[in-house]
Amino acid sequence: MSDEIGSVMMDVEEELIIPDIPIRPNHSIPTVTAIILLIGAAMVAFAAYSAFMSDELYSEAEETQFAEQFTESEANVTQEDLEQYDDHISNSTYGTWSSALYSLSALSLLAGGVFLLKGDRRGIHCGVLGAFILISANLWGGSASKEAAMHLPEIASLTFATMYYIYACCGLFCMTLALMPMLFASGRAALTSPPTNLAAPSVGEEE
Repeated sequence: MSDEIGSVMMDVEEELIIPDIPIRPNHSIPTVTAIILLIGAAMVAFAAYSAFMSDELYSEAEETQFAEQFTESEANVTQEDLEQYDDHISNSTYGTWSSALYSLSALSLLAGGVFLLKGDRRGIHCGVLGAFILISANLWGGSASKEAAMHLPEIASLTFATMYYIYACCGLFCMTLALMPMLFASGRAALTSPPTNLAAPSVGEEE
């Protein structure tokens, strides 16, 4: 038994098979992602360098400027109050580990950018790891800032803590960006998996 479709005769048991259309790789997606990750790595590396080279979070000039700004906002904050805040957070556990965390984050973001420039899928893992470390470090910094600013007015405490949360949002942006190539089929097609080295059996071992 057969059905007639136009001038083509098809048997009931035959099926139409749609040919697979290969996805065209879009190399611009991982390339743009890599460039932004490299820029982020440079910014985080600068923060790590500043943390390594300075024992204090803010310089005396910055503390004076902050005190003047809070005074204009009718917040009773003196330079001595800011020095006390700086000492507390710089000598906290977060202050001890912040430079190492930022360095690790910068290295991971850098590796992610380099891998993605080469079209290597490992760049996504490195980028996500670096962004996760950056988010965690700044969330920890926000908590440490609140503890160090307990003697300050509420507006000053929220201001310093909000700065860390903004940096955490930057880490969230980097994480979303690192995953961007995987959200598009053309981006996934532009990435290659890392090569797997399999040891071939020697001639003497074959029987």
